[in-house]
Amino acid sequence: MGYFWFLNIMETTFTESQEVKELAEKLQEKYFPFLGYIDLELVCFAEMDGYKSKKAPVYSISGITQGWVRDIIFHKFNSKEKRYCLAVWTEEWSELQKSKKEWIVFKALYSISPSLDGKMRPVDVQDYGFIIDFFVRSGIGPYWEIKDNLPSLLNGDETLPLLLPLDE
Repeated sequence: MGYFWFLNIMETTFTESQEVKELAEKLQEKYFPFLGYIDLELVCFAEMDGYKSKKAPVYSISGITQGWVRDIIFHKFNSKEKRYCLAVWTEEWSELQKSKKEWIVFKALYSISPSLDGKMRPVDVQDYGFIIDFFVRSGIGPYWEIKDNLPSLLNGDETLPLLLPLDE
């Protein structure tokens, strides 16, 4: 189970996203206990332009177990080394607050399987429990993805008080 939906690859344009990659690098450095296992060289960071259904999320992440990811990585980006693709819809992404972008990239990266084999980490019921726990403790609630004004993961020198999952 991953975060994907059917993409019509023929009608969607994918371009490399330096912004998303740099955000991933900063998050990995600051939240190493959560994201340090990821080899970011295995991740294709992309922006998508084209038709997006109204219900589709602003981002998609999946591994090479999904055909659309293999097509993007192998054919559009001409890479044999990548195992994952984190793609964001350009227009919607540009409208998001910086803190929301941080949380989206954080969650997407954490969903990469620790085995780095092109598979995704399963979610705890609907989301990752430690993320929901943080937002509930912060008074934001469990539906953080539909809210604005989230606390920034990167502002300041200190990390946010996220609880490392027990299986880590």
